[in-house]
Amino acid sequence: MEFEFINPLNSPGWDELVLAADNYSFFHSSAWTRVLCETYGYRPSFFAALKKDLVIPLLEVDSLFTGRRAVSLPFSDYCEPVGFGGSNLSEVPRELIETANRSGWRYLDFRGGSFPPGQAVFSRYVCHRLDLCGEKELFKRLHKNTVRNLNRAKACEVRTSVCNCPEGMRQYYRLHCLTRKRQAAPPQPFSFFKKVYEHICSKGKGQVVLAHERGEAVAGGVFFHFGQRAMYKYGASDLSRGSLGASCAVMWEAIRGYANQGYTSFCFGRTDPQNHGLRRFKLGFGPQEYSVDYHRFDISKNSFVESKAKRQSDFSRLLSHIPISGLKAIGLAYRHFG
Repeated sequence: MEFEFINPLNSPGWDELVLAADNYSFFHSSAWTRVLCETYGYRPSFFAALKKDLVIPLLEVDSLFTGRRAVSLPFSDYCEPVGFGGSNLSEVPRELIETANRSGWRYLDFRGGSFPPGQAVFSRYVCHRLDLCGEKELFKRLHKNTVRNLNRAKACEVRTSVCNCPEGMRQYYRLHCLTRKRQAAPPQPFSFFKKVYEHICSKGKGQVVLAHERGEAVAGGVFFHFGQRAMYKYGASDLSRGSLGASCAVMWEAIRGYANQGYTSFCFGRTDPQNHGLRRFKLGFGPQEYSVDYHRFDISKNSFVESKAKRQSDFSRLLSHIPISGLKAIGLAYRHFG
């Protein structure tokens, strides 16, 4: 099988091509690739069979600190190879390995996808997917705790709305920084969210949903959609207003909105299996849970490798003492860790 490189940013009909695959996702869209490339300077190197019956999405990450590698795709919850006519990635194509050697890539990172049994798994996450239907039926699937939180938000006069405007994204980003501070992690640079608004939200491919209480944004979420599938990508809240149930109200506003618009599925994104609180929150809306495996192919070893887990507790404790302004500065280095 012969392969070629495709740049989806200058390939007419790219989105229509990937939408023809059964396993397409928003992360395969040209809009998402454009956001990543313009924000972080990555180079698209989508690897495709000449007959286009298999496409492996890749972005080259070239960093003095973390090395040169190809990732499918950076900052994406999942982005498996897309197959047409039943094709799948039974092995890493020889042509791709040869290209990696010529390009100086240390390894190939695959986020999702089917590989032969027994291959080493680099990391594992869980995802949650909800099949959309009528709003009344969706409400029946809600866990009683989720319904309780929605009722609490209503009693507190929390108002949710779609705020697809630059100001809406700015309000979300304020909450995003508060949440990342609480999680002892740097926030993505605001330039990233500006690109999300420019290429996704303003183009009708995503939306910002905010919950306001007494005129102040207390929770928010950023959602994407592509084809007939919608997904939750980013969420944030003001912890001091956490008892309002505002985060549940934001998620429910998005879910019922997509259902009423005729979308067929809603993905809640990836979750660390050990993050039991986030898993409970997502499961409260009635989705199905499934695993997503990440694989790393080490070019020098010519094989898949397992993760060498490192303790993050000391680093996290350090970050927890840094003010938001300092965390924003650290967040400028995100491009090195895609």
